[in-house]
Amino acid sequence: MKKKIAYITGSRAEYGIVKRLLAKLQADETLEFSLIVTAMHLAPQYGNTVKIIEKDGFHIAAKIPLTLNSQNNQTIIYSMAECLDAFGTHFQQNHYDAIMVLGDRYEMMAVATAAAMHNIPIIHLHGGEQTLGNYDEFIRHCITKMSRLHLTATEEYRNRVIQLGEHPDTVYNIGSLGAENGLCLRLPEKQELAQTIGLLDKPYFMVVFHPETLNHYSVIDQVNTLLEALDNFKADYDFIFIGSNSDTHSDKIFLRIQEYTQENQFRFFTSVTPENYLALIKYSQGIIGNSSSGLLEAPSFHVGTINIGNRQQGRVRGESVIDVPINTSSIIFAINQLLSADFQLRLPEMSNPYYQNNTMEQSYQVIKQFLDDGLKNIEPKSFFDIIFDIIF
Repeated sequence: MKKKIAYITGSRAEYGIVKRLLAKLQADETLEFSLIVTAMHLAPQYGNTVKIIEKDGFHIAAKIPLTLNSQNNQTIIYSMAECLDAFGTHFQQNHYDAIMVLGDRYEMMAVATAAAMHNIPIIHLHGGEQTLGNYDEFIRHCITKMSRLHLTATEEYRNRVIQLGEHPDTVYNIGSLGAENGLCLRLPEKQELAQTIGLLDKPYFMVVFHPETLNHYSVIDQVNTLLEALDNFKADYDFIFIGSNSDTHSDKIFLRIQEYTQENQFRFFTSVTPENYLALIKYSQGIIGNSSSGLLEAPSFHVGTINIGNRQQGRVRGESVIDVPINTSSIIFAINQLLSADFQLRLPEMSNPYYQNNTMEQSYQVIKQFLDDGLKNIEPKSFFDIIFDIIF
């Protein structure tokens, strides 16, 4: 009998990371693969990116819409409750041998909770990471404790998952699919990309800025600080903005950037296809903001990143990432550093700590082995204890 596995996707970012793996699983005739779409993919304010998934040729087994309101933490909690109820019902009505989720989104915590309560084994990608400026930090570790199989992106992250009590035999360091994607997907040439999004005559930076949700600083003040820094470069450079995700106060970021881009005739895309996103990175002068793509994907193209603030604090990063506080003069200094002849000369030699050969194939083989062998006579998961010699 075919094993039934489902992947749940709620955002353009994680879908872009795993789409090659999903295509491999869907093409496997020994599996019954289901793709379940929810959250931002089905929301007009985030670009209805379900259309991208459909255009990519995936069969969508279920669409589960959610009410997304990023006004405050309470509205986010409402979305989580709605998601928990919807997926609890879905898992009650549909059998899966395993489900797979990536990362740290609040809707994925609700999905994982519903699956765990139905005793459905969970395969978790990108566990063990740290993002100390965002509630993704504790959500990610909670999903780890509910999961049976772990595919981590670095050895440090693998060790942290084991430290959380997961047995080493269930934790695999396979690298990041996102770090490999730009080198394996067919990306549009620069001229082709320009036909899709508009002329790229001027050197440009990508700007992707998300809320920091674990501090009390004004998100508008943070965005204005960033934009004030960019004002110093707009005579010589173009800026292409990509919309934020649905975290708390992302609505405020959207409105402020929309206003700024209209005033300065810069482009602002709520969302783009995974291929266009990677191509935009590839041909850019660099990424400015606090997106994980600046740490995971950009280094594979030898493109520099200005990583602002604390959202990505704690994550492994390569030499191509320049960390700065949310301070106008610091951001200006960092942009000049990235553009300097010395930094540009060293960029081609800077490696991506998330890249491994054949990450997608490794992931596929580990998942297949888990489905073939790991689900037989599955027992309650015990806590793997590490013997510490701690001196206080």
